[in-house]
Amino acid sequence: MKSEIVFRDGRRVNLAFTVTAELYAELEAIHSPRKDPVLFCGGCRSGIFIQHGRRDRDQLFGYHHPGSDCTETFRISRPMSDEHKRMAEYHVLAAQAQGLDADMEVTTSGRTRVDVVIDGRIGIEVQRSALTAKAAVDRTARSMSAGLESVAWCGLTRAQWTGKVPGYQWLDVDRVLREMPGPRSVRSRGLATFRAERGPRGRWVPVLEPLTALVDYAVAHMADGTIRPVVHGKYVRLVKADGIALYEEMTGVRLQPYNPGRPVTRALAPTAEALCVRPSITIAHSIAPVVKPGICSTPNCGQPGRLYPAGWRCDDHRPGARVALCHGSDLTIPSTVTRR
Repeated sequence: MKSEIVFRDGRRVNLAFTVTAELYAELEAIHSPRKDPVLFCGGCRSGIFIQHGRRDRDQLFGYHHPGSDCTETFRISRPMSDEHKRMAEYHVLAAQAQGLDADMEVTTSGRTRVDVVIDGRIGIEVQRSALTAKAAVDRTARSMSAGLESVAWCGLTRAQWTGKVPGYQWLDVDRVLREMPGPRSVRSRGLATFRAERGPRGRWVPVLEPLTALVDYAVAHMADGTIRPVVHGKYVRLVKADGIALYEEMTGVRLQPYNPGRPVTRALAPTAEALCVRPSITIAHSIAPVVKPGICSTPNCGQPGRLYPAGWRCDDHRPGARVALCHGSDLTIPSTVTRR
């Protein structure tokens, strides 16, 4: 069977499912030489060996010894730590609080397993261990080539990938280390906007303004398109849509959407092929009403709108709108720019 490893003692491991921490440690330490293998391919029964990935040390790969005609490669992800799982679950619950669907550990046709996928469009990668910028860019590119609109990375500290891929920093570290944080209790750093400021010669110029905001805020507004990944100078940033509009109006220069360089060549893997793990914590939440044609699709809005490429939007939530208020919601994007 493909994706199955067989031990010499007859044990079988189906890698289509998440391995336990104990099994991962066993595979990481096992020695399976060519002349006397102890691990075998479940498809062709020839010997295989396990080694770490060169760029991503949190991945193990199983390869056939030379001489085998089988081309199956086994990929084994390090299981989530409790802290990693809580961070991922927090994102899921934040999305569900806005009436959005969210799944954990979603396998894509780009050979990636994304920690959280919101509304089938927005990927969230929780990264607690060291990862090179090149590996993060590559993984982001493969996930987006599989059909995701964007992928944002969330880490506990500044990492090598900061500014190279869309991302933000989880600030309240002490909470996630002890227990599952409550709703709307975790702050993030990494979102930004632009504000107007007088320049040296009295001219108004756009100035980048870093923001500290709830992780819940980032989730809700990445999903509704009012926070977007763009390239600003040498850096990739998550910027509020009204800030993007202000920058482009004042400079006449369009901020390019972040594109990791791979065309979209596939759709997300069908549900039957995806490993979707629901959070271990169950919190009751209301199901979002079906958005009818002509009604704004922004969560908790319900105002009449027009059809844009991103979906139905009212005047407050249309692409490039200066002020984007979520009607009836305490998650708002206030206007930060006052023209004098």
